[in-house]
Amino acid sequence: MSEICLKVLSWNLHAMTWPLSKDPGGRMDRVSAKVRELSPDVALFQEVWFGSPVDRLTLALQPDWIPICIKRRGVGPRGGLLAFVSASAGWRVRAAPKFHPFAASAPMWKVWEGDGLGGKGVLSVELERGEQRICALNTHLQAQYRGIDYAAVREAQLIELRQIVSRLHASMPAIVAGDLNTNSRESLYSHVAALGTDLTAEGRELCNCGTTTDPFDGRPEWIDYIVAANSHAWTASANLEVIANQRADFPYSDHSGLFCTVTMAQRQ
Repeated sequence: MSEICLKVLSWNLHAMTWPLSKDPGGRMDRVSAKVRELSPDVALFQEVWFGSPVDRLTLALQPDWIPICIKRRGVGPRGGLLAFVSASAGWRVRAAPKFHPFAASAPMWKVWEGDGLGGKGVLSVELERGEQRICALNTHLQAQYRGIDYAAVREAQLIELRQIVSRLHASMPAIVAGDLNTNSRESLYSHVAALGTDLTAEGRELCNCGTTTDPFDGRPEWIDYIVAANSHAWTASANLEVIANQRADFPYSDHSGLFCTVTMAQRQ
């Protein structure tokens, strides 16, 4: 198992507004068409809180992609986290997926924010193809709001995320992806970098853009990441493509998607 190549798509689909969006079904259909165009081995989606968008995506992508999530009874995926694994790329789910809820969160009584009620955490999916093994960790951290950035909560969640990565077997390569709600200019970014190799860093420098359409200070904010973890045992490189989004539902989400082909090589 000297080298692994994995095509990864990570995207916050902004499905919290379902069914309040003017065209929620159209948004999921456009995302599905983009998935088929890019043909990722694994797609990791955030903010898919309800069953309706899950069903819409699944109908559009099956049987070519297999949906994976841990469901909340009568609502939707836990943490709003949904994954799809390509049925034709040779990868299969090695073990039952796991959901790790964050111990740290915003207060539940702040219902207008939704984060505390959302039960955010990490969806862990172990994949195998022949002798190859890799773990994909899909996550969505506490959001920032005008007047409160929840830095302490986000830091605690980033520490929890690192602990989850550290519990993986030392020989297991891993991809951590999702909306970390932490800009690379913040001091908390050091916790993101500590997870492993930030595969978005070079692309971020080249494009000087953000991944969300609603920055507080008028500057582009890059808050979505794909990170190659267990970098002590594996080197990683990637070709990154940003799926640009101008505003909510134009043409997709309120976040730009991240698509990259990751090559991980075992250190000698």
